[in-house]
Amino acid sequence: MKRVIGGTGKDTTAQVLAWLQSAAPLPLANLYLIGEADHPQALRLTDWEAPLSWPIVGTFIPSVIRRGTVSSKIGLEVESLQIDWSAKNQDYGVTIQSASPYQLARMGYYDNWPVRVWTCYMPTPGDANTFGCSELFGGRVANITVSRGLLTFKVNSFLDIVNQKVPTNVIELLNTAAAYQGASPPKGFSQIPQFVVEEGSSNNVVVGYQVSPNPGGILDDNIARGGFLVFNTVTTGDGSTLGGVWSAIQQNTAVNTGGSDGGGGRYNQFILYSSLPWPPQSAQDSFYISGPSPINKADGDYYGFPYVPAPEIAV
Repeated sequence: MKRVIGGTGKDTTAQVLAWLQSAAPLPLANLYLIGEADHPQALRLTDWEAPLSWPIVGTFIPSVIRRGTVSSKIGLEVESLQIDWSAKNQDYGVTIQSASPYQLARMGYYDNWPVRVWTCYMPTPGDANTFGCSELFGGRVANITVSRGLLTFKVNSFLDIVNQKVPTNVIELLNTAAAYQGASPPKGFSQIPQFVVEEGSSNNVVVGYQVSPNPGGILDDNIARGGFLVFNTVTTGDGSTLGGVWSAIQQNTAVNTGGSDGGGGRYNQFILYSSLPWPPQSAQDSFYISGPSPINKADGDYYGFPYVPAPEIAV
């Protein structure tokens, strides 16, 4: 029998086993956590008819949700699970907090999010605290299909990271994507630079003021080219409208704008490859800059190849 953890964090496996051996009724429910438990947009869902509180993770709200069959496999073939969710909120929003799950799914917001599924044992219907739950499945969102009134999550097991047929060190040497480390300081920085959004930003152009490590600092032109701009997720308050959204950087330059300092200060302007779902809000959204892949590229290289500007074409 799988290990069962009660709402206080204690092992209740023996109590659940004794209850089952007594042949007493034991209602079951599934609990779904999509995202990290401390993420403000994490989804806590259950197929039970009422909210279930499992204090070590939180309260799970009832929803129309169902899962496919979980099966064990031998070898390098990774397990996967399909989760179907009919979210009630279908309204369009202009912030991450107000956007519907369908809107966020189309944005790719849930891509690669961790997913955990538990089986809940209830000595009395609705009591998820006394006996608690046992782990059923864990993985990451591999793909989401959006259809009318339905979100279909394909979740690959956490073991997909070892689903390789050659040694890991060989993969890392030959695969630039595998060698990349997220949130890497760009060239010239020993730590990740942080910015607040300034006036003049749009869906594909972000103007920012550097707040750390060099307040007011201006990046060299195109030093962030090929890197990534990632909006911070605010865990307290409602300041962030794009928390968790990101895009690759096509170009960065200095720009003069009114900005929050009230005068024509110089700020950093980032042109993005992917348009944002809505413009970021000045002095409300914040973001950081990560270096390009691979992190050990030579000076002047762009994604591992020498960067050569496109030739001008006479019109």
